[in-house]
Amino acid sequence: MKEAMAKVFLIIWCIILQLGLIKATYSKMNEQTVNVIDYSMKNLTVMPIFQQNSTTDINLRGNLLQVVPALSFQQSKKLKSLDLSMNKLDLIERGAFAGLTELIYLSLRDNRLTSNSLHVGIFQDLISLQDLNIHVNFFSYEYTLFLQSEISHLKSLVRLGIDLRGQLQINKCFCKLSELQDLELVGLRRYSDNLFQNLKCLKIEILSLDSVVFLAPDTFICFPTLKTLRIRIVYRFATYDTIISIFNSFKVFKGKNMTEISIYNNPHRNGFVLGHRHFAVLQEICLQKLNLMADSILGIQFGPFFKYGYTDNCLEELNINLMFDSTDSYVFAFCAFKHLKILGIPHVIFKDNRLERSTQNDVSYSFCLPKTLEELDYHSNVKSYSTRRIANLTILNGSNLKALNMANVTVRDCNGTIYGIENLEYLDMSGFDCRVLSEHLLSHFPKLITLIAQDATLGIGLNTLKNASEFLKINADLKHIDLMKNSIKSLPDGLFNHPFRQKLTIILDRNNFQSLPNFPSKPNTFQLISLKYNRISCLSEDDMAKLNIIKPSSIFLRGNPMECSCNTLTFLTWVQHSGLISDVHEIECISQNGTLVILSQFLQNLKTYEISCQSKLWITLASCISAFISLALIFGIVYYRYRFAFEYFFLRIKMKLRHYQPLSEEFIHDAFISYSHKDISWVKTLYDNLQSKGFSLCLYHKDFKVGKPIADCIVEAINSSRKIVFVITEDFLQSSWGTYEIEMTRMHAFREGRESMVVVILKDDIEKDKLPKALKEIWYKVVCIVWPSDPDAPYNSEEIFYEKLCIALSDSRIRMNDDNIQMT
Repeated sequence: MKEAMAKVFLIIWCIILQLGLIKATYSKMNEQTVNVIDYSMKNLTVMPIFQQNSTTDINLRGNLLQVVPALSFQQSKKLKSLDLSMNKLDLIERGAFAGLTELIYLSLRDNRLTSNSLHVGIFQDLISLQDLNIHVNFFSYEYTLFLQSEISHLKSLVRLGIDLRGQLQINKCFCKLSELQDLELVGLRRYSDNLFQNLKCLKIEILSLDSVVFLAPDTFICFPTLKTLRIRIVYRFATYDTIISIFNSFKVFKGKNMTEISIYNNPHRNGFVLGHRHFAVLQEICLQKLNLMADSILGIQFGPFFKYGYTDNCLEELNINLMFDSTDSYVFAFCAFKHLKILGIPHVIFKDNRLERSTQNDVSYSFCLPKTLEELDYHSNVKSYSTRRIANLTILNGSNLKALNMANVTVRDCNGTIYGIENLEYLDMSGFDCRVLSEHLLSHFPKLITLIAQDATLGIGLNTLKNASEFLKINADLKHIDLMKNSIKSLPDGLFNHPFRQKLTIILDRNNFQSLPNFPSKPNTFQLISLKYNRISCLSEDDMAKLNIIKPSSIFLRGNPMECSCNTLTFLTWVQHSGLISDVHEIECISQNGTLVILSQFLQNLKTYEISCQSKLWITLASCISAFISLALIFGIVYYRYRFAFEYFFLRIKMKLRHYQPLSEEFIHDAFISYSHKDISWVKTLYDNLQSKGFSLCLYHKDFKVGKPIADCIVEAINSSRKIVFVITEDFLQSSWGTYEIEMTRMHAFREGRESMVVVILKDDIEKDKLPKALKEIWYKVVCIVWPSDPDAPYNSEEIFYEKLCIALSDSRIRMNDDNIQMT
């Protein structure tokens, strides 16, 4: 019980929402003049509320309406067309059509109307109605008589579609419909001789019969003014005699002028060959149009067909749908027709026995057409592959042919020319296999206006053209070009570089373009460019500049993987301001966060999005600058911390690049003395004392080369000396070069494994805490000798100082000499 109540409330709520939506829509309609209201296929379950306006056309086709309430259209006094077909109508309330005195067209077909659905006088206000469709409903036989009586009051009715279920005769009340000319009958399968006896009073010119199984010989004898007859066979119940009965019923038209006879839907099991009995009947009628489509015709007998064409007849249009590939030459019988203007023979592949083959790969052939023929259609609904190629195709008597449809009659390649149809205006070559394409394929069609070449492998064929500018050179009247589904990635240069007399409409849908095709940058060249369902994410600045020059009226881009992001902001701005893209309401684009949005909705907030993109740009730029500064700061700190290591490393590389070769066994100097220039007098005394004892010493005042960078000289001195002696004084500690020399020495000692190469002379009572950090890090390997500052202290004299220093400087020299002796 609770579930049932919940469903009821849910239904009521849906109805309230629908009514609210409809009222909101029509409240907007009141503000402007509305001529057409289209609510077809919207799944409406209740009748909308139509407020007073100038509406002339209301389309409610294909919804779920069940009731037409009273006074539904009372505010639409000017309504002329009302379509309620294909709903679920089972009730039309009294007064539903009240006030519709100007209504001309009303369709109630394909509903569920029964004997209880209508009332007396339902059509009484429809005094201007000319077209009524009320067939394909559930009316009983008895109620059909009532319905006919109601319809008979529509004096202005010109066309009527109605059900006839179980009727033996149509009611004579229809004689009141003096204006009735077009009658469509549905539901009756077998038609008797006297079914239309009561319609002799009418001047019916168009008669359509649906669901036919059998026609009596004199079925149409009561229609002396009949011009057009359309018969649809009921597929399920048709027999082999159905076609025979239909043609026998045509005998009553002997000697009459007929505009059209059409027969549809004969089942495959009742397939037949058009022969003498059929053409003998048609030959007696001055018939202008004959349609035999989807009738399972197995073939055409050449003799009767040729005789029918050769004798005087009025046939101007012939449409025959064959089920097989003919090997006969019956197609040449078309030449005999003297008035034929339109010929449709789809599903046929011509196999002419009179082919002239010049070489194995070059075929010339021809076929004949009526001299009056203007339209030829022998397309196939599916591709019918052939090994034939277009080399030299000649069409005889084709000078009046203006339209040629060869779609899906696939040939092996298009490396040839077609002659004889120089006045052709429409060509459909869809489905051709044009992997090989001739520049002269269209050269004999100077008046061509429409070219359709869908799925013709032109993505390959266009690239085989030696000179693409020759392909359309002669076709200056071209207006419409359709190259859909050809896997085209780019167009060859010069293809459209011609002075066309009219603006082009070019369809390039469902190809592989990633950017704008190679169109000439000329204004007034293109009317419409369609690039739907390609691979375009956005247009480049060059593409947009070219379109600004070309200025086509419309560009279509629906179905492309468009990108709506900060990267495509220039393109999006152009779309909004140019107004050239016509389907912005249908284009889906991928936003920055990966969701799909409608382009038109996205453009409504483009200014806000542009600001956010600028903010993101500044944020990104600021982040990059911050990151750069942070990295630079970190690098600066690291470099400063290890600046001497870096410099030593760079100096070593620099020396290698200069091909510096270090001494392998011998050093040039016993020691390099590092000191402050303020201590030069003391160092000079130290130098003289040590030199007198046989030591070779390096001093920068004496040994550094003029013009050579001092850093290079320091590293070279360290490399060429067995020991490094640092004279540590207060002045040395304040010298930057002193610290530099210590760092270089430390790097060298670590790299060369000479940690014991450093000798330190301490003066001025320097404490260890004041020593440079680099020196303290290797203090455990340093030989430290203190200069005697107190002469009265024991074992603290200059003699002992020099003795210690000589021992320190001689230590490694003695070890090296010992090693040399052992090696020898």
